[in-house]
Amino acid sequence: MTSNIDTILLLGATSGIGEAFAHYFYSKGKRVIAAGRRLDRLNALKSQLPGLETFQIDVEDIPNIESRLNELFKTYPDLDSVFVLAGIMSLGQFTDASTTSTQGIVSEVTTNLIAPMVIARTVVPHLLSLKRQTTFITVTSGLAYVPLPFYPVYDATKSGVHTFTVVLRTQLAGTNVNVIEVAPPYVDTELDTKFREKQNEIEGGKGHPPMPLKDYMDVTTKQLEEGKDKELATGFSAMGVIAWRGAFQPILDQFGFAG
Repeated sequence: MTSNIDTILLLGATSGIGEAFAHYFYSKGKRVIAAGRRLDRLNALKSQLPGLETFQIDVEDIPNIESRLNELFKTYPDLDSVFVLAGIMSLGQFTDASTTSTQGIVSEVTTNLIAPMVIARTVVPHLLSLKRQTTFITVTSGLAYVPLPFYPVYDATKSGVHTFTVVLRTQLAGTNVNVIEVAPPYVDTELDTKFREKQNEIEGGKGHPPMPLKDYMDVTTKQLEEGKDKELATGFSAMGVIAWRGAFQPILDQFGFAG
């Protein structure tokens, strides 16, 4: 499937799965634009991968996303693929207000849900204008399908991104834009390192070990290359996707929706 990708923008490429995909697409000989808000990490990544290009952007800065991406299109008019990976995650118990904050909730919803929608609004017309195969990829989670009680805001935002991706795929059916959802399980990244011990404590010391990042990338890049699935999922995430598709695919088919 990546044979259709020439130039790809990775929004959220400075750590974890985003950084791993930057290495992957670079290894495939693609023109990679690694984007994120942390300039030091972008520079470090660029030093590792000669020829990699970088773009500093903070997706939480919603009012400026459109203008910043339009600047990028002028520099890279042939940009044909966009992968939205930026995300944040927090623990929270709504029975105890001290474990959450209004600012934290707004930040998590903005980064995880509002930003991908605003990015899509700007990016999709550009991709359509290229008149050849292009790709738009979102990142959700197994928690979009099977929410866990420790992450109420994260669960909700990823469920929202999943629904948005299904709708976007239906709207773009029959066009040159291919819409893919990447739904990781629990992977060993920086996403939860700040509270991993706390989560393990909440679970009575019986927390599930994360999937090694390399193992996750091996499975997911194989799925990406095969190009057969709308959702790229494995393990816990695959269980959720299979259950969702089993329940809702007949309904989508009944209404003629291509999501």
